[in-house]
Order: sequence, then structure tokens, then C-alpha cells
Amino acid sequence: MNSNYKQLYKEKGLTLVELMVAMVIGLVLVGGVIQIFVSNKQAYRVQEAMSRVQENGRFAIEIFSRNTRMAGFTGCGSLDVVEPNVIANNPPAGGFSASNAVFGYEYDGSAWTPAFAAPPANVVANTDVITINRGDDCGAYLLGNMTADNANIQLNPGNSCGFTAGDIIIISDCVSTDVFRATNVSAGASKITIAHANSQNTTNRLSKAYGADARIHKLSSYDYYIRENPAGEPALYIRENGAVSELVEGTEDLQILYGEDTTDDKSADQYVDADAVAVSDWNNISGVRATFGLRSLTNNVSTSNQTYSYDGANITNRRLRQNMTSTISLRNRTP
Repeated sequence: MNSNYKQLYKEKGLTLVELMVAMVIGLVLVGGVIQIFVSNKQAYRVQEAMSRVQENGRFAIEIFSRNTRMAGFTGCGSLDVVEPNVIANNPPAGGFSASNAVFGYEYDGSAWTPAFAAPPANVVANTDVITINRGDDCGAYLLGNMTADNANIQLNPGNSCGFTAGDIIIISDCVSTDVFRATNVSAGASKITIAHANSQNTTNRLSKAYGADARIHKLSSYDYYIRENPAGEPALYIRENGAVSELVEGTEDLQILYGEDTTDDKSADQYVDADAVAVSDWNNISGVRATFGLRSLTNNVSTSNQTYSYDGANITNRRLRQNMTSTISLRNRTP
């Protein structure tokens, strides 16, 4: 056999050592790729969870602020200047006045401070509840002057504000304000007629016969609070005129401070908890500072376990958590 051929024959194939070295190098490379993938995946999960938390927080603050800043809205005039004449049966708790345009409560899991006659159900312990009373944004003008203080109220046709029998309605002309319950709403081709009979009011007489310059709005009462939704996740809820709706999931805490005007200069001098506001001082609240506690909807996102208090118990998990605070000035209390 030719010596050159023998040499080529001996050099064919790989040794076991060479094969093992190649496998080790390959495994190292594959492990590096897997590590990069896992790191990128975790970074993506963290960014997605934090984006969702911040999005929920911004939405909660926006929708909460929109109603809160309009507390005490009557369509015309300030509750501090014009005290409404309330003749409606079963008005919002405390009627509708400067002293209950905004009102707050503390809940420790068993008791309310101050006392809450009809609290929402299933409120998470150690969170706050705030009640906002205000006229709706949609308003209407009278078609003409009332002939007498017990006459029906007549509006332009269309009823775009959706007035219905049973609604509590505000009528105001910047000088006087009345709050009554509509006993009948009839829509004709040329006008809408709203009655205020004494069957659902203490009297069928308003404080005066209003003119065409008066505006009318529905009076609505809103409660904001924290409870768990059907999936077991804490969420921001709203109770609007008794109807309960979920607003923002992943909201586990709501803490509210109230800006009290102690010097009568129409600006907050101190921010205090609801239980530190005297019953006679709620008409001095000119601002609200709300802190929302938000958490990610998914677990195993944070790099380490976190232990915190929720609903009266200590919870340990790896969710992302963030607090977001907003201070809201009450438009009907400030210059």
C-alpha cells in the first residue's frame, strides 16, 4: 500500500476527545442563547406589567378626578353662596348642601369612621371611601317662565339628558336652587314636561317660579371604593346612584386626605384623614388628595418576594406594586 494513502487513511474521522470538546462548546453557546432569551423574556414581562400598572393608575386618576373636582356642581352658583331648597323624598344622605358635596369615610374592616348609614358591600379593609354629590354635566334650559312655583317645568323637546320619572333634579338660576324628584316626564312634539308632585316630594312647591334662564341637571351621588371583582382581583369600584360598576382592576388600595380650609381663604391649609374632619367642617373642604395603590395582574414579576398588608392580612408575592397620588381642587369651592 502506498505510504501517502496510509497517512490519509489514518487522518479520517474525529477522536472522542474532539467530539466531546465540540459538544461542550455547543452546549455553552446554546446555554448563552437560552440565558439571553430568558433574560429578554423576563425584562419584557416586567415592562409589560409595569406599563399596565401605570396605565391603570392614569385611568383611575383621570376618571376619579373628573367627578371629584365637580363636587357640589349645581349648574349655576356655589353651594356656599346658594343653599338648595331640598323637597325630594329620599335625597342623597344628608340632602344636598355644602356640607355633603364631598364626604369621606375610613374603614378598618369592621367599623366606619365617621358612621356610614348605607356603605357599599365588600369594601377591602383599611381602605377609604369617598362620596361625591353633584349635578350631571348634561343640562337643559326651560322653554319659558313657570307660571307658578307648583307649575310643571317645561323644556325644549329632545330630552338629550335622558330625564326620567324618579330622577332627583336640580333647578337653579344662580340666585335660587331647588332639588326635587321628578314624578312624571312626558315628551311631546314641542316640549318636555317634568312634574314634581308631592307624592314623591315633601311638597309640590319650589322656592319660587323659575324663569327661562334657569338650568336643570340630574343630581347624582357617586361612591368610590376598593373591593374584589368576581375573579378575586382587587379593583376600583364606583356606586352611582346605587348602581355598582367596576372601573379599574389591579387597584388594591385607596387612601384619601381632605384639604381643609381653616382660614376662609378658599384654599387648603391642611390635608387630613376623614376621621379628623369635624362633621361641621365638611363644607370647608376645598381639595382632595387621593393615593391609589396598584399592583400587577400577574405574579412572579418582581425579582424578590414582597410582604405587605392587604385586607387586614399580610400577603407575600412577587407582584409589581406602585402608588400614584393626585391632588384635586374642588372647582365649586375655590375662586
